[in-house]
Amino acid sequence: MRKASAILYRFRGFILALFAVALIACPAAPFPQSASISEFIPYLIALFLYTYGILMRIWARQYIGQHTRGSTHEADELVTDGPYAHCRHPLYTSNLFIALGAASFHLGTNQLFVLFAPALLLFEFALARAEDSFLEEKFGDTWRTWALRTPMFPSRTAVFAPNSGSTPRRTFLQAFKADASTWFWFVFFNLIIVLLKVFTEYHNV
Repeated sequence: MRKASAILYRFRGFILALFAVALIACPAAPFPQSASISEFIPYLIALFLYTYGILMRIWARQYIGQHTRGSTHEADELVTDGPYAHCRHPLYTSNLFIALGAASFHLGTNQLFVLFAPALLLFEFALARAEDSFLEEKFGDTWRTWALRTPMFPSRTAVFAPNSGSTPRRTFLQAFKADASTWFWFVFFNLIIVLLKVFTEYHNV
């Protein structure tokens, strides 16, 4: 089990890339054809998911180091401040919301979205379970005490929640810059799906 978790964590970026390629390969939902609010619902959902995911990721980066970018589990200390006082996996949460946002924007509300969402949920849940096992083994009772009062994922929709006594290690801007490569790929991928929508629109005229 530990070996499988290590492999999953090591190749998490490649797996997300496969999700992205699979999403691009799906037919793009057309842009709204009328002023009906129902046609804009997928885009409003995508906007909410993108906003939540981006803000959660920046908030998490204010408190955690860059070791999360490695190919193996590492943790010099157990971070329990900031978003980690409200959920154990804010980075995985942000990944999930951003990915679901992209799926909603590209696919709309068709049946393919219903296939993508559970697959993404299972993937992020598996990553979270693997990390929990690693942290429990390393920090023991300290992790178990924290885990008892802290859910795996957020239990409410608020991005910023009160956290008395916590001081970020980075400013908002520093945390944003720390994820420069993530934002590059985010913009690049969204540009691709916008262009696919434009291409679909052009050929449907």
